[in-house]
Amino acid sequence: LEWQERGFIIECLRRDNREGYKGGAMKQAMDEGHLDGYEFAAVFDADFRPDRDFLLKTVPYLNDNPKIGFVQARWTFTNSQASFLTRVQELSLNYHVKCEQYARFATGAFFNFNGTAGVWRLKCIEDSGGWNGRTTVEDMDLSLRCYLNGWRFIFLYDVECLNELPSSFYAYRKQQHRWSCGPMQLWRQAMSSVWKSEIPLWQKLYLNIFFFGSRMFATHFIALVFYCTIVPLSLFVPEVHIPYSILVYVPAIVTLSTAAFTPESWYRCVVYVLFENAMSVVKLGAVVSGLLELKNAHEWVVTTKKGTSKFGSNTQLRCMYVRELVMSIFVLTSAFFGLFMEHKWDFTVFLFFQGLVFLAFGLNM
Repeated sequence: LEWQERGFIIECLRRDNREGYKGGAMKQAMDEGHLDGYEFAAVFDADFRPDRDFLLKTVPYLNDNPKIGFVQARWTFTNSQASFLTRVQELSLNYHVKCEQYARFATGAFFNFNGTAGVWRLKCIEDSGGWNGRTTVEDMDLSLRCYLNGWRFIFLYDVECLNELPSSFYAYRKQQHRWSCGPMQLWRQAMSSVWKSEIPLWQKLYLNIFFFGSRMFATHFIALVFYCTIVPLSLFVPEVHIPYSILVYVPAIVTLSTAAFTPESWYRCVVYVLFENAMSVVKLGAVVSGLLELKNAHEWVVTTKKGTSKFGSNTQLRCMYVRELVMSIFVLTSAFFGLFMEHKWDFTVFLFFQGLVFLAFGLNM
């Protein structure tokens, strides 16, 4: 009301349904003409806190480049030191925004809008079919359609926007399910459009093999099937020998490369590996759900944030997760068998701690 009294046009829109979720809400706002007469639209989730000069730092890139569809700012975090959960999330997300997104932009490869902390050119949205609620990653969906339509994007590494990380395991699980399932839904529905598009062949290969196939699918498959299943099973079959280059050196290089973008957290590398391996149960399950369009593929649970005010909720939904408990029993059994029956010390210690992390996840500790 205060800003309305100063002459600013402010509307608060509420829907009476959740059709299409966030994408559906954005589509309805545009279809009803609330953005008519405007050229750009800044998008922020409720927990994001842009600086006062955010638009001054972002909009000029759109003004000066008529083929740029959106500009994306870099996420930073208000509560990254709140717990082990938020510290590991910071390590993972810093790698995503500081390395993956920036490298994709710098090399001219496709990168997607992160759903918030950016400014869109409305003409780009309209020319590419508008917001769509067919997947749980409406931001990636729209970005891909715009990219195939000839639009390009800018990632602004030096423009930061604070936001809050999920501080409860329940909220984090739901978020990661959506983030892992949605890309597979999109890949399944948009693969033919990618091959039929007029983008260069190397970009088609990149999108299908590396962006979706490797980053969004294979990483979760390898973490759960190889490192959390085949490796423990190998202890029961002494004849099976897994080369150290695959078992130790490759994961170490990947992990240290990830931690390099959060230098103050390098000593959390081991915790990060244990954490990501345990989360692969949720992520691979979501990947399969998205590819097969299972019942929970379109599940959208709003990611709960505690907030920093006195009204922030500190309650967590306490429940146990059967899949993680089963994995903990399996991995711990393998570790004890390898230690006491086969007298192997090399990676049984790692499996022991991995089993404990699965147990902690299963008990929602």
